[in-house]
Amino acid sequence: MSADEEAAAVAELRTTGTPRTWRLTATNGVTVSGYLPPWAYEDPSASGIDPDRLPVAACDVELFRYFDDLAGSLVGPGDGAEEDDYVTPFAAITCHPCAEREAPDRPVGPVLTVQVSDTEETVCADPGELAALIARLKAHTDYLDQHVRPAFTAIYQDWQTHHHTATEPRP
Repeated sequence: MSADEEAAAVAELRTTGTPRTWRLTATNGVTVSGYLPPWAYEDPSASGIDPDRLPVAACDVELFRYFDDLAGSLVGPGDGAEEDDYVTPFAAITCHPCAEREAPDRPVGPVLTVQVSDTEETVCADPGELAALIARLKAHTDYLDQHVRPAFTAIYQDWQTHHHTATEPRP
């Protein structure tokens, strides 16, 4: 990706702008608030929360942004899935700004989930993990392109040239 393309992608995210705040307000006036980044799709602010539920409501705050503009499904025709069942690959950034006692390993901050099928997804806790995933994906596609495709092409052409059914005349 060129520097101009990267700059355009970052600008589209709205990573800058006037600082905003999400706020949860209990019926007794107690509030919990935090940074609401410009890239977040929704403001999770709420009021009228039962004071006993305020800690749970804070743990439930999730800031998110989806990247669902990836073209096409990785499932091809004849893979046993109906067209409506195709899962288009997507990526999503989620951020839980408050720690949760019941899930102490859950990151407090943004993570990226990359889903490539209905059963396969990878969670990247930082940009370095995403870079490693990209390198693995590129290695897979390079291998398919440089080794598998030429072999498959030769095998396919050989089959087309030499295979005949019992009812077909031989050339």
